[in-house]
Amino acid sequence: MNGSTGLSPIRTKSELPNTTYRALSLGAGVQSSVLALLLSRQDPRLDALGYPKPDCAIFADTGWEPGYVYEHLDWLETELEYPIIRVSAGNIEENLRKAVTVSGHQFVDVPFYLVNPDGTKGSVRRQCTTHYKINPIQTRIRLEAGGKPRRPLPKDKHVEMWIGISSDEILRMKPSREHWITHRWPLVDLGWSRRDCIQWFSSEYLGRHLPRSACVICPYRSNRNWVELKRRDPKSFDEAVNFDNQLRSRTTTPIRQTLRGRPYLHAARRPLVTVVAELERVANMLDGRTEEHYHPFNNECEGMCGV
Repeated sequence: MNGSTGLSPIRTKSELPNTTYRALSLGAGVQSSVLALLLSRQDPRLDALGYPKPDCAIFADTGWEPGYVYEHLDWLETELEYPIIRVSAGNIEENLRKAVTVSGHQFVDVPFYLVNPDGTKGSVRRQCTTHYKINPIQTRIRLEAGGKPRRPLPKDKHVEMWIGISSDEILRMKPSREHWITHRWPLVDLGWSRRDCIQWFSSEYLGRHLPRSACVICPYRSNRNWVELKRRDPKSFDEAVNFDNQLRSRTTTPIRQTLRGRPYLHAARRPLVTVVAELERVANMLDGRTEEHYHPFNNECEGMCGV
């Protein structure tokens, strides 16, 4: 494992603010799952860095996660020595088909890739992380920490939100927009990369799969992740393909009425089923590996998805 990178300031216990509640933001992916397990075991390295067992882990459910993510989350609940709280702002699939956001307003908040009427490339502004992850988590944590709905948290209370960003994703580290929440990144303070997390999990849980985390139709899925979705969860992949095709259906739909350009789930701006079939052929030639040309979740700067 790597040592501390020095990329994130490490606070000792005496330097911490007056924290009264500690919550782990659980995406049920690689990094946050490993972090959840380390915290449950009260790993002495984390404890020395000021990370005791949290009061809870909290998972925001979009309502359209792959089946293996829900199965993994159920397994995690049996492993952790603290509770997992599940929250939801609504079903992203149902809302998208109506082209509305969680508030009911006509709006598409998922960052689909677009081909504009003039042939130029564009994309939809991403707000799904805020609507389906950040807001429901903060709403529930305010209550868990002793606050009241839609009211400021009392001044004598403060929350630490621990986020599973690893040392190879430090560009995603952002401070909280809420004054009553302090973000901390235990894996960065520990100096662990995503690879370190995978190696640790593989040695501790032989033969168990550690899933990647993203909703079924997330446009920020990498090439490798699309291929994995097809192989591990064909039903969810078929749902993504059908949805991708429906995005460009000749039939007038709420999404087509709302967006000016032609939307796609994949950054290549081609039908998903075609792109993934080509990726699989490349993967077979590379003995199951697929090429990664970029890290899409670097665009997801809130650090709430893909971990």
